[in-house]
Amino acid sequence: MNKFIKRLSKIVLIIVFALVLIASIVLGYFTIVEYNPKSVEPLTINNNVELKVELDQDISILTFNIGYAGLGKNEDFVLDGGTKSRPDSKEVVESYLAGIKSLLTSNPSDIYMLQEVDLGSRRSYYIDQSKVIEQLLGSNYNSTFAYNYKAKFVPFPVSLTNYLGKVESGIFTLTRYQVNSSHRYQLPGAFAWPVRTVNLKRSMMVNVLPINNSSKELIVVNLHLSAYDGDGSLRAQEMEMLKEFLNEQASKGNYVIVGGDFNQTFPEAKDIYPAKPGYYVAYPIDDDFLPSEYSFAIDITKPTCRLLNEPYDKNSSNTQYYIIDGFIVSNNIKINNVETIDHDFQYSDHNPVSLSIQLLS
Repeated sequence: MNKFIKRLSKIVLIIVFALVLIASIVLGYFTIVEYNPKSVEPLTINNNVELKVELDQDISILTFNIGYAGLGKNEDFVLDGGTKSRPDSKEVVESYLAGIKSLLTSNPSDIYMLQEVDLGSRRSYYIDQSKVIEQLLGSNYNSTFAYNYKAKFVPFPVSLTNYLGKVESGIFTLTRYQVNSSHRYQLPGAFAWPVRTVNLKRSMMVNVLPINNSSKELIVVNLHLSAYDGDGSLRAQEMEMLKEFLNEQASKGNYVIVGGDFNQTFPEAKDIYPAKPGYYVAYPIDDDFLPSEYSFAIDITKPTCRLLNEPYDKNSSNTQYYIIDGFIVSNNIKINNVETIDHDFQYSDHNPVSLSIQLLS
């Protein structure tokens, strides 16, 4: 009996040691290949054009979280209470991407600010969506891309088939106007190790556009802020950095447009779509967040986002909407119109938001 117990104990120890060794190797690999961007990095400006922004001229801007062409009408997502981590086939992604392309071309804009654009991700069947969109808009536009998510392999959710795998995704800006410089700013805050090694590294992209016959510049900021932030600490740090940036630009007298997916409800919209019990809550932006030199530009007549707890059904009692996409605009810019383009969430879990402005002389 003693020999049996000793042998069994030895086998158990070997198994435990093997498991610890495997876990150590896996965690070591994820740590070694973790994406670790610098706090500020210059970005490549592809096909920079010569046309400059003009004062008192109409400028059209579109912000759109395209959901990596994987979150259209028939999709749900596990973190929102659904079951899936990606669409069922490449053909499904291609169909959503075709719809997204039609939205971009049917709403022609001088500046496009896109979020969740995949370069080479398992969840979108490795389609380089930035190239597809560049080819769609043509040589009159330049483009800049900044990573928001870059991981060799994301094991979540743990399943033989239901996992994210490789992710390369980010924010993508295209404009008809010349860009003097483009930089990626790493947003503060991070998840704890080891979750951090395979999670998002959110950023904001800052493009500086020269203005014809002006010493000031047009600052175009594309961002996609944190969601699934339980205690709110990531959001608080991101918003504090954004506020400091806004104050800095106001002191310079520059024209500023911040657009994107804020993953927070704008103060004016906080009571329009109350969260149902147990559903994801998009926390409201503080009423006193904005410096006095700025205002929000949003459309509160339509939702900009839906919860991915189930495939889209506008008549379902389980459908949850949000208004979390829009703009911040400096007061030296005239807002002519802002409109949410309701495509009934056919191709993405977000609706595009269009903005028309003029830079005041």
